[in-house]
Amino acid sequence: MAQTDNIKKNMFIMFNNEPYFITDAEFYSPGKGSAFTRVKMKNLNTNRVIPFTFKSGERVEELDVNFRTMQYLYSDENNSTFMDPNTYEQFSLSNTLIDTYLKFMKAGSDYILIVYNEQPISIKFPPQVTLEVTETSQAVRGNTSNSATKEAVLETGATIQVPLFIDIGARVKVDPEYGTYQGKATE
Repeated sequence: MAQTDNIKKNMFIMFNNEPYFITDAEFYSPGKGSAFTRVKMKNLNTNRVIPFTFKSGERVEELDVNFRTMQYLYSDENNSTFMDPNTYEQFSLSNTLIDTYLKFMKAGSDYILIVYNEQPISIKFPPQVTLEVTETSQAVRGNTSNSATKEAVLETGATIQVPLFIDIGARVKVDPEYGTYQGKATE
C-alpha cells in the first residue's frame, strides 16, 4: 500500500478493482487545509485516462507488475496473440488495449508486455517503429512548395503522410501514437 504523498508518475496501482497507470502526478500542500495528490491515470483495461485527486492519508494498492518481452504473432477481430520466446506460451491481449498502435505492429517483432498475476494487462509501446514503404506515388515535378507530402502504405497496411522524396522500399521511422512520419531510417 502506498500513501498518497508517495504516488508518483509511472506507477501502477489498483483503483476501484481495476489496474491503472499513473501518467501524471502532482503533490500539493496548501497553507490551509490538508495535502493532496492530483493525478491523471490510464485504465489499463479500457485505455481511458481520468483525473483524480487523492486526499492526504488515503492509501492505494501498488501493483507488482513485471515487464516481459514477447513476440507478436497475429491479430483477429478482438484479440492480439503474443508468444513468450522462452516458454513458447501464448497470451492474448484485447485489441481495445492496443487501439491505434495495432496498425503499426509487425508480426514477428518483439514488444514489452506488462504482466500482473502472470497475465498480460497492457503493452508498452516504443516511441518509434521502423517500417518499410510498400506503396506510394512518384513525386510530381514542381510539386515541392512548402513541405509537400504524399500518402504511403507501410508493410503493415497502415497509411501515413511522407515527404515527396520517400520511395517504395524505403524504411521510415513512425510515431505509432500519432501515426506520423518521424524520419528516414538509417539502417
